[in-house]
Amino acid sequence: MATAASPFLDLPYDVLQCVFAHISAVDILSVISTSKRLYYTLMDDNATWRRFCAAYGVTDTSVFLGRSFRLIYGRLFHRYGHLLGLWCSDYPFKGNIIEFRLLPDHWLRMGEPTIVGDVWKFSTEAGNPRPHYPTYTEFIQIGFTPRKKITQKTANDVHVSWHLRSDCDLGFLVHNGIPPPWVRMDGDRRMGTPSLRVIAPSKMTLELADFFRHPLHSPEFPESTSTPWYDAKRGVPRLRQEGPPPIIPTQRRWFYPGDVHYVEGTPKPASIAIFPPPSDEPSEVHLPDLHNTMHPLSSPYSVIVPRYYPLRTVMQEGEDPASQNWRPESLVGLWLGDYGPHGTECLFLEHNVADSMIRAWKITGDVNVPRGACTWHAFLQQEAHWTDSSGLGMRAYMGEGRIARHGFIESSLISARVIINGKDEIMVAWDLLFTAKFIRYKTARGRTGDR
Repeated sequence: MATAASPFLDLPYDVLQCVFAHISAVDILSVISTSKRLYYTLMDDNATWRRFCAAYGVTDTSVFLGRSFRLIYGRLFHRYGHLLGLWCSDYPFKGNIIEFRLLPDHWLRMGEPTIVGDVWKFSTEAGNPRPHYPTYTEFIQIGFTPRKKITQKTANDVHVSWHLRSDCDLGFLVHNGIPPPWVRMDGDRRMGTPSLRVIAPSKMTLELADFFRHPLHSPEFPESTSTPWYDAKRGVPRLRQEGPPPIIPTQRRWFYPGDVHYVEGTPKPASIAIFPPPSDEPSEVHLPDLHNTMHPLSSPYSVIVPRYYPLRTVMQEGEDPASQNWRPESLVGLWLGDYGPHGTECLFLEHNVADSMIRAWKITGDVNVPRGACTWHAFLQQEAHWTDSSGLGMRAYMGEGRIARHGFIESSLISARVIINGKDEIMVAWDLLFTAKFIRYKTARGRTGDR
């Protein structure tokens, strides 16, 4: 610690707090480290560190066993806070979504908040109304040492554990005597476990060669950091960054054709990845399928570890499309759409003011039109005539929808009409083909862990 006189030493406390309000936590630590008096006075001063925890909704230290705001932020949020929110996968064609939330842990920590990660899964079973909400399976938990394991040395350590917990039936995984909805699967750190990694920015993208001579075209994901769905403000966890995930070695067989390898593509921002347990270590971990539902063209890609990018989370109330005050901007955000035999898919709707258009970008996709592609768009300056069953006129626009053969080949646009059915519902009529329904995604209630 420096012994020279600090320029901040004689500043009044309230003036220091005004200065601290405009600098980062790292800069604050640098300032108070310039003087022993500042250090011992402010190192655990709650007023100094409260605002950093408040950004994550934590304004009371009692829920964290009375730990100081500095410990809560420094050990948990500074390192892992950027995880909170939605992340979408570059897994070719289908993609996937995982979500991190801050929730009380009533199982191991007596209600102390932890960061939990859920993987989304959309059912493809026939008979389910579409579009429908996904099921959510919790697979990772990040928090302070569970109460039963606290020692004087480990009390403020942060642990990452892997398990499955879900409202859906996980009975086939119950081999350790603990019934659903809680199934602990990490071997209590005695066996190989998955790992959460941060992938550095890179130009490397996946390419599949020699797949039955079948050309496959999966869009770059993301195409750029200006892609409307990409959350450029959030950042990634403060962990060591590494290169693109290595391709898992496997024996090539007749039913597993093709060669997956990296080639240089468009620059991609930093991302996260969930690595499976080491192949040479025994493990009891059964992660949910982070590749999403398998499909006919997915087998060559089972050797990759997908990268996940921060997905913008725009939750807003819809506006009555019959109102003269209706705004296209009210459509921006996540939507769920019915794609027939492919099931429900997730989209991000963009309002492009300069082009006067609404664009629907696929966050999850299918073997015809994959994730990352624009599935349809509406021309806001070209109103369309459309009436409901009672003959009442509805807000509708001319547009275009994208179709393609398997592998995203021979992709083309066909005419479509985009009908704003209600505050939270859109219908898209692809000319001569089909009409699809889209609903606004709203944060689901009653999920596992919310109680």
